[in-house]
Amino acid sequence: MSTARISGVAFASPPQVKMEEFAALFAGDPGGEHVAEVVRNSAIDSKGMAVNPFADDPRGWGTGRRMDVSLAEARALGREVIGRALDREGLRPDEVGLLVTSTTTTHSAPGLDALVHETGMAPGTEFLSIGPMGCYGALPALAACRNWVEVHGRPAVLLCVDLFSPHLQPPPYDKEAAVVLTLFGDGATAVVMRPAEDGRPGLDVVDTRMLYAPEFADDLQVHIGDRGIRIRLAPTMPDVTASSVAIPTDELLARNGLGRDDVRWWALHPGGRRIIDRVSAELDLPEDSVAVARTVMREYGNTAAPAVLDVLGRLQASRPLASGEHGVAMAFGPGATIWTVLLRGA
Repeated sequence: MSTARISGVAFASPPQVKMEEFAALFAGDPGGEHVAEVVRNSAIDSKGMAVNPFADDPRGWGTGRRMDVSLAEARALGREVIGRALDREGLRPDEVGLLVTSTTTTHSAPGLDALVHETGMAPGTEFLSIGPMGCYGALPALAACRNWVEVHGRPAVLLCVDLFSPHLQPPPYDKEAAVVLTLFGDGATAVVMRPAEDGRPGLDVVDTRMLYAPEFADDLQVHIGDRGIRIRLAPTMPDVTASSVAIPTDELLARNGLGRDDVRWWALHPGGRRIIDRVSAELDLPEDSVAVARTVMREYGNTAAPAVLDVLGRLQASRPLASGEHGVAMAFGPGATIWTVLLRGA
């Protein structure tokens, strides 16, 4: 059986909006002062928005229009980032055997799977559409992609795309609603995965571990309502995540004969300033890894599933793992759910 290897990662964002401009949009709304306060303390400078609320404010849209726009914009961004990833790898679309897509913000069948023919992949290319899982969705999707590559010995592409701008909620805004408005941005990441026998350098996907804590399921939820995607994000979520994250992390490492000191870098999901602070403190993560998560969040906000893969791609580009060195990717989301993935340089 082949070993599956990540050989390339590409990230794309729609046009970005400065956060002080974003806050001004809500200044006259009930609760607009909460939005302004959260923006000031968010450590986010800008975020991508596929729907420009200054040109066409989606807060009055119904769910149908939100989903239609979200699908169209997600396909466009997906085409862009898949093309970028394949070009970097020198891989033709018709050489890809599987397209895996993961999204929480776009619900349609057919949906992102239409990108198989829109990107020029061969008619027999398999596709697998996964969602909704929220911010941790990239890592089980990565595991599914790995499993297929190991069995079939052919290249595959994983696309994660989440767009929150079509789902901006109308006022009034309390503190929790202000956090949701501020935190989430739009983005897409494409990962190219090949069988190790192809000889390309990259990251072997060694193992995965998931922890599900249903007693905290109410702390983070994502639902479809009359106004599109509705998110419940309790202020306790950073503490909930931090109190549990060591369990799957240490179990993943131990069953592969490793400890935390054996990990060269950590791709931490940039889920928000407090999430980064609490999880990095709990695991005593090295600052040079944590700084990359902070940078991604500052530039794009929390793009949900694409975010951790962008962090992973930046770490591998700037500090590529040598053969036999290890890295860990981790992400958190509804459930409450924590996913960890062990990677090895090759």
